Amino acid sequence: MRIGRLIAPLSVMLVACAVPVAAGLDDGEANRVFVALNQAGIEAAKEPDPAVEGKWKVNVAKDDVAQALSAMREEGLPRQRPQGVLEAIGKDSLVPSEAAEHAQLVPGLAADLERSLEGIDGILGARVHLNVPAPSPLRDTAPPRGTAAVLLEHRGATPPLSSDSVQRLIAGGVAGLLPTDVVVVMLPRAAPPTSGGASLTHVGPIAVARASVRGLQAALGVLIALVAVLAGATLVLYSRLAQVRAASARDSPPVVPVPPSLR
Repeated sequence: MRIGRLIAPLSVMLVACAVPVAAGLDDGEANRVFVALNQAGIEAAKEPDPAVEGKWKVNVAKDDVAQALSAMREEGLPRQRPQGVLEAIGKDSLVPSEAAEHAQLVPGLAADLERSLEGIDGILGARVHLNVPAPSPLRDTAPPRGTAAVLLEHRGATPPLSSDSVQRLIAGGVAGLLPTDVVVVMLPRAAPPTSGGASLTHVGPIAVARASVRGLQAALGVLIALVAVLAGATLVLYSRLAQVRAASARDSPPVVPVPPSLR
């Protein structure tokens, strides 16, 4: 009982020190944020977001908020999810015209292609710009060919996929577009520094990695609570033994010395 009363406030204090650095995320984006923080040596926790049903949030310790936000900014996280084709078509009108539908279809198609590219490991960000002329039933000739431009940010010096692969992906997703009509620009970004022996902090005289600070603090708090409980129990036991010995001494008959002549 006493141990639980001592540990419960400690747990509440540890939970209260957690601060959300990203909220309202889908499962995939929450996992990306969690992994990025873990690689940066920051202890994070992924939890359901009570404010948005079906979404997640990522918490870190209060002292790690600044470092977490910096690491997320370096990785371009969390990513803003653009509207796809299904969300874009017919959004603003009950019966959209063919021109209005085409104007909504092109950005939605570009957003779907961006999601496909950003789902590749190592791609930090993708921007797809489509120049697709709208078909006209009044025009006898074929519409001019469209073009596309892709901007990719990737981690490290080597991109996770070649420009040819990107061109084939974009051309395969847009009708009437050839791979040679797609321009691809790659922007390398330096890989985040590893959280090896350099990211250390001190908890009293103990040097530990930053990701282990909260766990060590919790373990030390529980250990101190147990030592305090054991010390209190020892004092209570010693006091009760002293009382028993005193009562036994009072109740025992006095010892009468035997005269030497009777021995």
